[in-house]
Parts: sequence; structure tokens; C-alpha cells
Amino acid sequence: MTNPTFDALRYVRGWVRNASPPPFRGVFTQDIEIRSGGDEAVQARRYRPASRSRRPLPGWVMLHGATRPGPDHAAIVRFAASLASAGGDVLVPDVRAWRSLDLDPIPARRALALAARQHCADPGVRPGGVVLVGLSFGCPQALIAASELAAEGLVRGVLGYGGYHSLENTVRFALTGQFEWRERIEYLRPDPYGRWVIAANYLHRIPGYEDAEDVSRALGRLAALAGDHGFMAWEPSSDPYKAEVITSVSAPNRELFRFFAPDAAQDPDPRRAEELAPLLVEAARTTHPELELPRVPDGRPLPPIRLIHGRQDHLIPFTETLALERYLRKRADVDATVTDLLAHSRGSGASVARLREAMRFLAAIRGAMALHRR
Repeated sequence: MTNPTFDALRYVRGWVRNASPPPFRGVFTQDIEIRSGGDEAVQARRYRPASRSRRPLPGWVMLHGATRPGPDHAAIVRFAASLASAGGDVLVPDVRAWRSLDLDPIPARRALALAARQHCADPGVRPGGVVLVGLSFGCPQALIAASELAAEGLVRGVLGYGGYHSLENTVRFALTGQFEWRERIEYLRPDPYGRWVIAANYLHRIPGYEDAEDVSRALGRLAALAGDHGFMAWEPSSDPYKAEVITSVSAPNRELFRFFAPDAAQDPDPRRAEELAPLLVEAARTTHPELELPRVPDGRPLPPIRLIHGRQDHLIPFTETLALERYLRKRADVDATVTDLLAHSRGSGASVARLREAMRFLAAIRGAMALHRR
């Protein structure tokens, strides 16, 4: 990586080239194992340019979200390969807990820290620290890890894609599709996958819902099937899977299961959604308090941060990245970009608007590449 603008263009070229499944032209991949003392080893995948470089390469460490494929997710593979196409050395640790859709943040941060230390100790990686990349649920964890690792000189920047600031707003959106934008309540149909994973982790932990553990298990299985078989959670193709997993739910609890996983053409009852959302949030905060950044910043310095979010994201609303930017502004050099050119987004329509979005996205990628120039 030499010039941020040139590197951004190489990234875009790599993104276009890498639309088909691997192997990718000009990119070398390697599966490795990271060990630390007697702890369980972490598996990881490394991407770097196929042509050997005499100079150490800029290092990137990427944390995937709560998804069954984990590092094998098509978007993550394509993203990592595109960074390698731009001259980067990319390490993607495998967070087994998150692949099983367990939202415990501790294994994710451990894997991220191990990968960062491994990469920084590699003579093929440029000294001065790596850039952490956090995707979706991984974004807050990358930020928390950065505050710990930057003090050791291991992290020089953070890139967040599709992250969140408020668990309350994120869960509310997952159940109702509502979010606040410019003092108005807006609506975007949420991807049911989000509420399935949230309920799988926390529904049975709500006081009074302890007997709903079979619902949590069934929703977790449904979300796993979506990841394993690749069906969209809101399409009619999901309905046969719902019919399959509901058989494991006790008769008294099937109505609750259907609230979270109604037929594809339906949405959850809005009144019940408003009732359950804060209960799920409280259960999540009690079970895993570090899913969110501290309400009061701890005062530790952060490296420069770049945030990107799709305007039509159906899992986490784009307003969460803007809220993250406001939260971080007093602690770090931070910049956020909202674009129509990411996954879960619709096209912006007119060609002039599309060109404007393309330029905005290119500027955001340039800002990310510039993290290695600081």
C-alpha cells in the first residue's frame, strides 16, 4: 500500500474481480493456527498478495459477526481478498462461539487480540500496529479491543462496517423495524434473522420466560439453518424450515415461537414487539454487559476510526453508525460514511445519484486505506 487513493482504486478493482468464488487471481490464502500458552488454539485465514514483497505489508485483522459461515462468509472472503488485492496482509480469526450464534463477546475479543498479536509479531507485517476491522456485531468489540491494544502499539486504526452503538435501538429495530432519523420515526422492514439470533440468546433469560428455553433453542436452530442453507429469513423459502423446527417447541410455547418467526409474508405483532424489546435488551445487558461500549467512556485513547454503513441495512439501522460517530468524537479522530452501495442496500436509482454514491464510497475506502499512513 503506497498511496491511499491508489490503494482504494486497487481495492475496488479487487472487489469487482473477486465477485466469483475463490481462488482469487493475485491473492494467496493460507489457513493457520494461533496458539497462546495452554489456551485453546484459534484458527484463522490469512490473505496476502500472491506476488512476494521485499517490504513488510500493512496488516489488517478482521472480526466477523454472528454468522454460521464465520470467516467463510462470502462477503467476508471477498472483503479480505480485496484488501489483499490492495496490497494488505489480512488475518481473519475464526470465532467459534459466534459461528454457533452465541453472542458472548469474550471469545470474540480473545480471538481478535490473539490475531493482532500474531500479526504484529510477523516479520512480513509492517511495524507500528495493525488496523482492526469489525463487521456488524464485531464492530463494538473491535473498538473495545482497540482501546486495550493501542496502548501496546499493536493497533493503529479501526474500520467498522455496519456496527451499532445502542443495544436498545438495535433490538427495537430487529423486532419492529423502527428507528429514529431527524426527529422522526422511520420504518424499514427488518431481517428476521436478527431477532432470531437475539431471542435465541436472551429470550429464556427474561424473568418469567424461563420456560421458553425450547423457543430459544428452536429460533437458534432456525437461524443456523438460514446460515447453513443460505435462505433469506424473510422469503417464503424460509417457511418450510419454520414448520420443521416448531415441532421441537412445546404446544403452549408455539404461539411465542410464531411471534418471532411468523410466515414470511407477516411481521411480528407490533404491540408485543414493543413489550418484548426492552425485556430482551435488559436480559442481554445482564448476561453480556460488554456487548455495548461503556456509557461513560473510560478515558483511554483510541486510534483513528473510520465507520461505514449501508443506508438500507435491514439488520442494524444506519443511524447506529452515526450514533457511534457522535459517541467517539471526543475520544478519537473518527469519520462515518453512510452509503447505498453496500450489502442489504437498494440501488439509489438515478445515474447521477449512483455516481454520487460511488464517489462517497470511494472516499470512505480511501479514508480506511489512509489509516496505514498515520
